Amino acid sequence: MTVELLTARLRLRRWRDDDEAPMMAINRDADVTRYLNRPIDERSVELFHGQIADHWDRHGFGPWAVEPLAGGGLIGFVGVGYPGFLPAVAHRPELGWRLATRTWGGGYATEAAVAARDDALGRLALPSLISIIHPDNVRSQRVAEKLGMTIGAQIHNPVLGHAVDVWETGSE
Repeated sequence: MTVELLTARLRLRRWRDDDEAPMMAINRDADVTRYLNRPIDERSVELFHGQIADHWDRHGFGPWAVEPLAGGGLIGFVGVGYPGFLPAVAHRPELGWRLATRTWGGGYATEAAVAARDDALGRLALPSLISIIHPDNVRSQRVAEKLGMTIGAQIHNPVLGHAVDVWETGSE
């Protein structure tokens, strides 16, 4: 089983216990959570690490912990998981990313997402991926475009009470 993916600048790896505190800090950043597809409260911040580990245990894949090869520790996650919070597409693997604001604009999200996408479509042989992106989240839209994704649908997100875009790559 693959335990990590390497890019020119990043390591995507399985989660460790010492990732919990830095990821909690990232999940508490209002700029990071501004366009998420579900509200983040203190309880969800506390449960996040366990949910990621559970996804890996159940499916054999999940969001990767991301760290720069140059050091500095965890900067967020990028990877594939099933979006159980959105029933209309819960059966489709979603490629998602969430990085610390200090890393924004450096190309890390795209670099890591390319590696995670290629692993999912290659090694995991998933037929397609989606990314659920808030219509106002221009930064994530740019990452999706760089990945070759296009908007395939717009669906109602009952948690937020408005529509979100479903970006797609591959074929279902």
